[in-house]
Amino acid sequence: MAFGVLEPATGVQPSSTYKVESVDHAEIKIQVRVPRPSSSHLDPLNWSRLKKELLFATIILGSCFTGSLGPVLVPGFAVVAKDLDVNLTNVTLLNGSLVMALGVSSYFSASFSMVFGKRAVYLFTTVLLLVSCCWAAASKSYVSLLASRVFQGLGMGSFLALAGTASMNDVFFVQERGLRVGLWNLGFIASVNLTPVISGYVISNMSWRWSFWFEAIMYGILLVAVLICFPETSFIRHSCDVSVTETIFKEGEGKERIVAINPNAPERSRLWAYWGIGLDSVMFPDRPNLIIACIKPWYILIHPIVAWECVMWAVVFTWTILVGAVASQIFTAAPFNMSTVAVGNLAGIAPFLGSAIGTSVGGLLCDFCGRSLARRNSGTYEPEFRLWVMPLATVTMAIGTFGLGAAIEQGLSPVVCGVFLAILNFAVGMGCTGIVAYTNDVAAERAGDAFGLAMVNHNIYVPSGQYPMDLTCLQVIKSAFAFGLSFVFNQYLAQVGPLKFFSTFGGVTVAVMLTHIPIYVFGKRIRAWSEHHNLFHRTGNAKHGNVFW
Repeated sequence: MAFGVLEPATGVQPSSTYKVESVDHAEIKIQVRVPRPSSSHLDPLNWSRLKKELLFATIILGSCFTGSLGPVLVPGFAVVAKDLDVNLTNVTLLNGSLVMALGVSSYFSASFSMVFGKRAVYLFTTVLLLVSCCWAAASKSYVSLLASRVFQGLGMGSFLALAGTASMNDVFFVQERGLRVGLWNLGFIASVNLTPVISGYVISNMSWRWSFWFEAIMYGILLVAVLICFPETSFIRHSCDVSVTETIFKEGEGKERIVAINPNAPERSRLWAYWGIGLDSVMFPDRPNLIIACIKPWYILIHPIVAWECVMWAVVFTWTILVGAVASQIFTAAPFNMSTVAVGNLAGIAPFLGSAIGTSVGGLLCDFCGRSLARRNSGTYEPEFRLWVMPLATVTMAIGTFGLGAAIEQGLSPVVCGVFLAILNFAVGMGCTGIVAYTNDVAAERAGDAFGLAMVNHNIYVPSGQYPMDLTCLQVIKSAFAFGLSFVFNQYLAQVGPLKFFSTFGGVTVAVMLTHIPIYVFGKRIRAWSEHHNLFHRTGNAKHGNVFW
């Protein structure tokens, strides 16, 4: 038993438990590139640095624009309700419907990309976003605006489900991904939290319709960027065609050269639409049937740890939607009587600071705990070591939720409320990071690829091929949960008041987060049991390579 993690009753070690091998700076060492590139110039791993960086810049641009679309109306909910002659619950549903459609889009974007290629998905969804934003800006009724928000949600999935994860993993080696995925995640968080600040000024000085016209302009720019800078990244490599790099350390200088490559490997795989839509080119070899691609991801829910993550992620992440849904209702009314601009500043800046710090600190703590505990455990690493960040996330969640409810109930200054908002979002950022960091280690590389928080795993390599799974269905579950609650947020707040409102949801969240304790204790036994019953239908030889800490 290592630090409270119980050993499996059978004594069989799950493959996600492994020894950490230290790397000595010897005179010469051989390092296998991860993943191993082919000899083809079409292989995204062999693209020029300029081409890779242009694609990465497009990913950052897409994540920022996509993140801004959800909270664009948050500071103006009261204005929209008055203009369209509907109540606040109906206006909140504008965001709830978008979130639900986003979950569906994330799921099907990943599935469709396996069959039709990623570039086709990006092009279609970006055009859909451009058209739906123009539709929203020109809508004359609530029903029309609601329908446009649904289509906006359907267009958001590609840059959330594919760009920062699958596409980035197609192009960059594993040692290059950590910082890049971190920047992608930070760009999304920044846009989500800072958009209300900007849109508050737009709605106050122009109108809420102009906020959508500006979004349409942004997506027009993104469409041009995708057309020019975002070629297809899907590529099927062959095990017979790999390269190995030799890194030579001599007198403190490092040099790298390719020492083994098979130039005669057959060019059997082709990119679909290398630079354009490319109707004349191709079909991916061994591509799955569309129906199978859409159904297969749900199979992973039979794994207890994945099911646990579904519940945890849905409950914790929903706070980002909950706060946006009630911010205008609370702070435009007495005793605060804040303007639309002031509400946007409060609901944007404080959560941004909390989320950015929580996500960054959570990722660093996950790595630190994993390294430290593995060293103290005779070099044996357990994924459960990642869960050591959860007690801090749970405590700050309790402080943030109960404190915010009390501050609003007592009519304390907006600064005090902003502090508790920052603490609450700190807990959300750290909690989500710890949850997915643990599940990524349990489920191996594909989990991190699909879910989009691979930044917390950038110092550890687990080979793909262990668990052929996909976690895009978690987006659907989270979105459905948030969509259902959007019907009751505003009415429940009006009925019971802010203290009971935030205390109720805060208590439920803390209770759910405390389930990390039994998962920590029994997690290794669950992993061993799942592998014994072959829940993920492992394929190929899952052999761990060196782990670089």
